[in-house]
Amino acid sequence: MKKLLAFVLALIIVLSLPAVAEDEKTQLSFIRIGNDEPERLYWAWVIEEFEKANPDIDIQYEEAAIGDPIETVLNTRFAAGEGVDIIGHGILSVAQRVEANHYMAIDEYFESWEGKDDIMPAVLANGTYNGHVYGLGYSVTPYVFAYRIDVLEEAGIEVPETWEELADAARELTVKNDMGEVEFAGFCYPQTGGNLVELDVFVYGNGGQYIVDGEPVFGGNEKIAEAADFLKELLPDVNMTYSSNEVNPFVSGSGAMTLINNAALTTMINNPEYDGKVGIALPPNNGTNASFCGCNMLFIGATCKEPDAAFKFISFALSQESTLKRAEMVKIPVTRQSLVEEYAEMDPWNYARSLCVTYGTGMPRVTWSTGFQTVRNEFSQNAVFGGMDSMEALEKAQKDIEFKIEG
Repeated sequence: MKKLLAFVLALIIVLSLPAVAEDEKTQLSFIRIGNDEPERLYWAWVIEEFEKANPDIDIQYEEAAIGDPIETVLNTRFAAGEGVDIIGHGILSVAQRVEANHYMAIDEYFESWEGKDDIMPAVLANGTYNGHVYGLGYSVTPYVFAYRIDVLEEAGIEVPETWEELADAARELTVKNDMGEVEFAGFCYPQTGGNLVELDVFVYGNGGQYIVDGEPVFGGNEKIAEAADFLKELLPDVNMTYSSNEVNPFVSGSGAMTLINNAALTTMINNPEYDGKVGIALPPNNGTNASFCGCNMLFIGATCKEPDAAFKFISFALSQESTLKRAEMVKIPVTRQSLVEEYAEMDPWNYARSLCVTYGTGMPRVTWSTGFQTVRNEFSQNAVFGGMDSMEALEKAQKDIEFKIEG
């Protein structure tokens, strides 16, 4: 009896003691871009599971909306010498914040990471700058080629894989009224908007690039001109006028095919009216498999005092288990090659989404990326919709971007 009593008392004492005293824990601050609920729930899961496995580390999580809110928080904290230990941010932040000494190069950590050979090369490229790895992608937003299965099948048209096939299908599927106005678009393409990455899909699909070795190459670029000329000839016959900031006519049921952010297609896919009627594929190209793909990554702040612990959290968040959990909770494509087949089993269109990530290129990782966006949009307006000769528009774009870089 005495032995039993002693055991019970000892057990009570052990259970009453914390596994790790709070003042002995490593505290890591973590701020993520965005304030959407699915992401919030996912990160709550990650942090809970990570802290269970690492009771000596405490993750202090917060989030800030896209745009000025996230930039203001980060700029203020780094200016005050506080910084942030772990940062979830996008491609456009890479060059600017590396040059501002806000992000830590993680080459040594990356080389020892079990996933270094598994992460998709296109995803890894987004966080690489001047030959060093700074960020690892956790969230990808590919542009997909979406099409109406029912409309194509009724017309006896196969899903287009080339520009020529796209043009033929779009013209055949377009419906116009008596005044010649498009009532049902064969192919939906935005004329204006904040970031006209749809043009990028055609440029990359033609084997073209806007930037080579960190320098703009608009002037005299035949690959870009060919993409613009193809769209200039096609769109007046098959398209409706709309902005990328507005609802794509395809989503509202007024189009047969389009290029669209995978996430923006969710409402249509979940709409019972279009159940089984929407398909997804890699965008048609002119010889080069390509798409546009945005990416948010995890970075370690340059002022982080516990980088080992910070990378331990990053590697946990990017593990196979966490990546698949993310695909289930947030409906975001996987970023690891070994998980593509398992991801495809979750949804019949997930393999196509993975292809768009695999062949996706994000925004340029240059300090003048905002200027690039402005110049590229203006070129699109001039060459595709404005009637300006494509080569002349490219020369203007080259001068404009060089002025922005110098000034």
